[in-house]
Amino acid sequence: MKAAFSLGVKNGKVEINPVKEVALQKEENKRDRYLSADEETRLFKAIPKGYHPLVIVALNTGLRKTEQLSLTWNDIDFQQELIRVKKSKSGKPRYVPMRPVIIETLKTLPRMINNGYVFYGHMKGERLKDIPKEWESWLKQAKIENFHWHDLRHTFASRLVSAGCSLYAVQEFLGHSSIKVTERYSHFEKGYLKEAINLSAHSQVTPELTPGKNHVA
Repeated sequence: MKAAFSLGVKNGKVEINPVKEVALQKEENKRDRYLSADEETRLFKAIPKGYHPLVIVALNTGLRKTEQLSLTWNDIDFQQELIRVKKSKSGKPRYVPMRPVIIETLKTLPRMINNGYVFYGHMKGERLKDIPKEWESWLKQAKIENFHWHDLRHTFASRLVSAGCSLYAVQEFLGHSSIKVTERYSHFEKGYLKEAINLSAHSQVTPELTPGKNHVA
């Protein structure tokens, strides 16, 4: 309505925008969906092996879909074991370390003559434009519900935090412009913090308590 009335004012159809000062409700577009270990097993069983590298890279780098599909072989540094994202959503380049599974996976991919894209398309010199159209059918076959391709990125981030990786490091990996965006994964720290507090307890000398004789005056 605000946009419609603004257009009306601009075109001289109305004099004022009566809803100009009405605050818009904040859209809740955050998703908290990630892939469980069992779902991951079922997913890879449902996906044809030829498409495994596409999912493996997404699941183990946290790259956005466009970032991944835009990768060229010049962006892959096997010596330094780094992936260069030339331009992320924040507008800045970043580097993502490669896990061994990524190195092994990328080395198995064929390279096309006159096409530098890692995930090349059907047309000469072009990249893969989008994820396979069979993606939804694979999810259905694997009995995985309410899961989007972007949730592979969420899975990567949640597993990092659960393993004890700091939110600031995860921010760098994902290319978030603000730590506030990364803090959506902070609840995954609870398990790690519980483990940490239990480990620290072993370094303390706890006095043995005797029932009924431990009152402090």
